[in-house]
Amino acid sequence: MLVVASGRGALSGLFPRRPEHSPHDAPRRLVCAGLYTGIAPAEPAAVTIGVAPGQGELLEIPLVSRHGRVTALLFENVPGGDLAVLNELSPADDPALFRKTVVEKLHEHHPATAERVLGDFALTDPRDLLQGAVTPAVREDFLPLGDDRFALALGDAHVVVDPVMGQGANIAAYSAAVVAAEIAAETVYDEVFCRRVARAREEVLLGASAWTNLVLDPPPWLGELWRGLADDPRRADEFTDNFDHPDRQWRALATRRRVRAFLDGS
Repeated sequence: MLVVASGRGALSGLFPRRPEHSPHDAPRRLVCAGLYTGIAPAEPAAVTIGVAPGQGELLEIPLVSRHGRVTALLFENVPGGDLAVLNELSPADDPALFRKTVVEKLHEHHPATAERVLGDFALTDPRDLLQGAVTPAVREDFLPLGDDRFALALGDAHVVVDPVMGQGANIAAYSAAVVAAEIAAETVYDEVFCRRVARAREEVLLGASAWTNLVLDPPPWLGELWRGLADDPRRADEFTDNFDHPDRQWRALATRRRVRAFLDGS
C-alpha cells in the first residue's frame, strides 16, 4: 500500500474529487498572510477573528519568529472585493504603498485591529508575506492500483480546506494519526483496510471541510452566530474549544436551528 500526502504537482489530481463534498471549483478567498511588528496585543493576548461582511475575514495571531514577537495578519479577502487589492501589491516593489494600503484597509474593514496599530507598524520582511489562494476539495480516500494494491490519500491529497478556520494542519495531523494507528493494528492492507480507515476519520475531516465552507459562503443567519458569541463568553469559549473538534463544531453549526440551539445551550 502507498500513502500519498502531497496535494501539489503531478499527484494533486490522483484521487478523484467527491462533488457532494466539494462545492467549489475556484478559490472563495484570496489569502494575504504576513508577519508584522508595531501592533499592540489584544487584551487578553489571543488569536482573534474579525469578520467584514461581504469583504472577508482577518485572523490575528501573536507569534514568536526570528524577528522576536510579531503579529501574523491573515487576510481572507473576497475576490473582487475592496480588500482584494492586498493580493495585487508587492511589498518588495513598493513597501511604502503596501504598508499604507494595509493600514487603510484595516481602518475601513477591521477597526478592532486598526485601533492597536502603532506608528512603527511594518511588515517584517517581504519574504514573510504569502499571497495566494486555495480551492477547497474533498477527494476519494483511496485508489486501487491493481494486483490488490492501493494508494491511500492523506493530508492535502485527501482534504484541502481554505485556511480561514485554521483546520488544514489540524485535520492532516489527525488523519495521519488515524492511519498510523490502523496500520499498526493490521497486517493486511487491502480494500477492507482502506474502507475502515475512511470510516474512522470521516466525521472529523468532513466536519472540518463543511464548517469551513459554511464560513466561506455564509448564509444570512450566520450573523446570528457571531452576534451570539460576542454576547456570551461561555458559548464563545465552547466555539473556540471546538476548533479541536471539527466534527462537534459542524454538528453545532450545520443549520440555523442547530446554531440557535447551540447559542441557547440546548
